[in-house]
Amino acid sequence: MTDSTTPSAPVEQENVSAEKETNTQTPKVRQGSRSGVALGAIAIALVIALGGGLYYHGHQWAASQQATIQQLQAQIDSLKTGQSKEDGQLLASQNEFTQQLKNTEKQIAEQNNKLDAQVSTLQELQNKVTTIASSDSKIWHLSEADFLVKMAARKLWIEQDAATAINMLKSADKSLSEFNDPSLSEVRQAIIQDINSISAVSQIDFDGIALRLNELSDQVMNLPSASTDWDNAPLDKSSTEVSGELKDWRQNLKNSWHSFMSEFITIRSRDVPANELTSPLLTPDQDTYLRENLRLKLLIAARAVSRHQSEIYQQSLDSVSTWVRAYFDPDHSSTKAFISQLDELSQQSINLDMPKELKSLSLLDTVTRKRTRDIAPPAPVSAPAQAPITAPAPDAPRPSSNQEG
Repeated sequence: MTDSTTPSAPVEQENVSAEKETNTQTPKVRQGSRSGVALGAIAIALVIALGGGLYYHGHQWAASQQATIQQLQAQIDSLKTGQSKEDGQLLASQNEFTQQLKNTEKQIAEQNNKLDAQVSTLQELQNKVTTIASSDSKIWHLSEADFLVKMAARKLWIEQDAATAINMLKSADKSLSEFNDPSLSEVRQAIIQDINSISAVSQIDFDGIALRLNELSDQVMNLPSASTDWDNAPLDKSSTEVSGELKDWRQNLKNSWHSFMSEFITIRSRDVPANELTSPLLTPDQDTYLRENLRLKLLIAARAVSRHQSEIYQQSLDSVSTWVRAYFDPDHSSTKAFISQLDELSQQSINLDMPKELKSLSLLDTVTRKRTRDIAPPAPVSAPAQAPITAPAPDAPRPSSNQEG
């Protein structure tokens, strides 16, 4: 608006000057009026041109401002759309996080419930243990005595170790004596009867038998072979002498031939009675194999002793006795001593007549179960029922912890 009023200033100045000229130059009125009209027309034209220019520039400026406003509005709409998407994503993330938080809280609550249940179970077990300790503290000694009697039965029937079984039964009786309970007198009496019945069994020195067999296996290498009982003189020692007579040239030639051949082949005689068969001759390799087989048989017999396998024990000793008598010198002192020890060991029994049952085993097991039935805590996992301990068959092989030959 300021620009549109600016062109009027020259017009006013021209009017004032025109009035002054009119007042000062009265005689020239007509000429002044013509020039004033021209100047007014020019002034009007200038005002119109200036107004049109101002209108054009104002219209262009308004159009530019409108375009700028539209662009800004588009940017604002775009920002609003992006903000809406971000708000949606933020809301979805917030909902997901809220769900996860709820799940976590649920899991924590479940874990707390489980922990409370475990604490309750532990407290219950602790209360039961306290009840056991306070009600009957000697129950542990009773269980110990029951365990010792069962181990004595296993030592007696599986390993046939009577000495260890007796010691275990004595330890079980000592544990029961600490009760000072008259109701256990029957069990203690049964333990004493079992100890007496085992003590009555004749003891066999299994370790001594195995050691004697090992010693015999070492003596095998020193036994004299029956194939070396010849004398050291060759046959017809004087038959190779050459005479000085010419007529004996045939005999001398024969003797020279035998003397020459004696350097390669030597024939020796054996002192064998006419009414006895000659034992077969053995090569060095066969003699070695024979002695190793004898040692193997003796070691098998020693192993059968620890396992109480009487049949294998007798078969091994019989084989060794037969081979020694057939292939070794029976008249030699070392062979006689060897055979004598073999015969003595073959007469030795390796089976023990053990009692078929222990009276204290069933009685003590019954008492232990009866006293621990109501106060023992329940096991979390059911254990398989223990097989009853019974005496094995007499001919059944038994493992042993003793040292094998």
